[in-house]
Formats: sequence, structure tokens, C-alpha cells
Amino acid sequence: FGENLMLLIQNVILVLMAWQFSSTRVQPQEKLLVLLGFGLYVVGVLNFLPEDMRYLLMSSTWPVMLYARGSQVLATFQVKHTGQLSIVTTAMNLVGSLIRIGTTLKETGDMVVLSGYLLSGGLSFLMFVQYFLYLSNTKKEMEKSQEKKKE
Repeated sequence: FGENLMLLIQNVILVLMAWQFSSTRVQPQEKLLVLLGFGLYVVGVLNFLPEDMRYLLMSSTWPVMLYARGSQVLATFQVKHTGQLSIVTTAMNLVGSLIRIGTTLKETGDMVVLSGYLLSGGLSFLMFVQYFLYLSNTKKEMEKSQEKKKE
């Protein structure tokens, strides 16, 4: 619960920063609509969604994760290089997933939560392996890119 609360706070801060620093002004009506939508979502979940069905909310992130990271894994496989992929960020994602898996196993054993972390960890692991698998191709691509910039 605590981790999810912190993630909610971080996401609210990111949205506020995006609104503040956006190149196009976000209208007050749009902000109000977002707040209203979020409020309705919370009220709906707490009052109308039975507790035994709330696990569905956690599993609803799986398609988004599969699309976001899975498409990156697929694109890297197709071009055979990682481009600007940061090994530090990739390693941190992998380690974070492994820690979440271990914590979930030890603390709760909740299979819905665990399966989401396993999916995330598996995709992070694939990205991590691809970094080293395509490292020489990536170096060649970066050299070509630098040469084109000089011309």
C-alpha cells in the first residue's frame, strides 16, 4: 500500500509539472475534468467494485506494460541495436523488479501482484540481455550517426 501511495504522489507531481511547463497552456476546464475523472474513479472503485474483484485493477496494467516494454524489446530485436538505451536505467529497472519479486514473495505471496512483477522483471531482463547482445552493433550505429552529424 505504501509504495502505491508514493507512486500516486509522484505521478500527481509529474502531472502538475507537465501542466506547468507545457508549451501549450493547459486550460482550467481540462484540469477540472482530470480531477473530476480521478474523483469519480476513486468513488467508483471504493463504493461499487467488490473487494474480491479489486485484484483486476492490478492486472489491468499488464497490457500497458506488455505494449510499452514489449514493443521496445521487439524494436530492438528488429534493428539489432539498442540506440540510446541506457544500461544504468535498464539495470535499475531489472534490480527494482527483482527486489519487488522478493519482497512480494516474503511479505504477501499475492499471486496477482507477483505475476505483474514477474512480467515486468522478465521484460527488463530481456532489455538487459539485448543491451549486451547488440553492444557492438550499437557502437557501429552510434559511430555512423556521429559521422553524419559532422557532414
